[in-house]
Amino acid sequence: MSTRQQTNMAEHQLSVALTWIGRGIPVIPCSRTDKGPMVKGFARDATPEDLAPFSDPEQVRAWWSGRFKRAHVGILTGRGTDGRGLVVVDLDMPKDGSAPLAGRWAGCSGGTDVLELLMREAGAQWPDTYTVLTPSGGMHLYFLQPTEGLLIGCATGDGPGAPHLGPLVDVRGVGGLVIAAGSHSAAQGKPYTRVSPADVRPQPLPAWLLELLRPAAAPAPVRRPAPVRVLPTGDRAERAAAAALNSAAERVSTAAAGERNGKLYGAARWLGELHETAPAVLDETTVREQLLAAALAAGLQGGEREALRTIRSGWERGVRDGSGAGAA
Repeated sequence: MSTRQQTNMAEHQLSVALTWIGRGIPVIPCSRTDKGPMVKGFARDATPEDLAPFSDPEQVRAWWSGRFKRAHVGILTGRGTDGRGLVVVDLDMPKDGSAPLAGRWAGCSGGTDVLELLMREAGAQWPDTYTVLTPSGGMHLYFLQPTEGLLIGCATGDGPGAPHLGPLVDVRGVGGLVIAAGSHSAAQGKPYTRVSPADVRPQPLPAWLLELLRPAAAPAPVRRPAPVRVLPTGDRAERAAAAALNSAAERVSTAAAGERNGKLYGAARWLGELHETAPAVLDETTVREQLLAAALAAGLQGGEREALRTIRSGWERGVRDGSGAGAA
């Protein structure tokens, strides 16, 4: 390669790098042979201070004007200087001699086919966003990281859960990188080429794809009612009332489907009948809170609103029935 060609390449790579940092996206010099990063400090746990050099115009000029002047421009995914970084979906082609995909992915000849299958299953359309064709015939789809919740990380191929999407599909998010359009592969002798219109920029992740990339939220732990305790100084009636309340809450929380509303009503009525025997323990607020927690733990159909209605009805009936029960 002539000196003039080398100068042109360095100028071009520097122009690409400055374009991306002008968009708020950090860049990094990468090897032209294996695409590996040539500078450290951008890992998943990197701080804003660690990432600052990758968005510094002076540092970027120094890299591509000095020892890294022929390096690929790597685009750091995950975090941007404007608070909105990138997540790139990398659609690969199979390696020569690799076995055909099977099972759910049978008939898919590349990452593009895999993403199309996921798209059809979601009833969606192909996303319109900034797109780059890679030298191997694959494709990079650039998206903006979500504005709320956790940022998307990295994943390679198929896997047990999000953000894995499927075979021949890699995800580059926090701690990752991709090679920018305009860079030439030393191995294939072809460029990374932007194939989307010039005015198209990375778009927000479509809802169906974001759902696949985000781990499912862990179910909220079921909170069983804490046992009501009475100090040893409490009289026998109060200790018996506390035991009754705990027993009623336990029966409601373990009730089977189809029996929950009936057991809840019966528990509230029974405790209402006992109210006068120990009003300091079996006050309406305590009973309501304990039985509501038990009903929600059991999964009562209708949720909190239905549970409160049933508790109130049973309690009022029980209080009426128990009124004056101890009179001579």
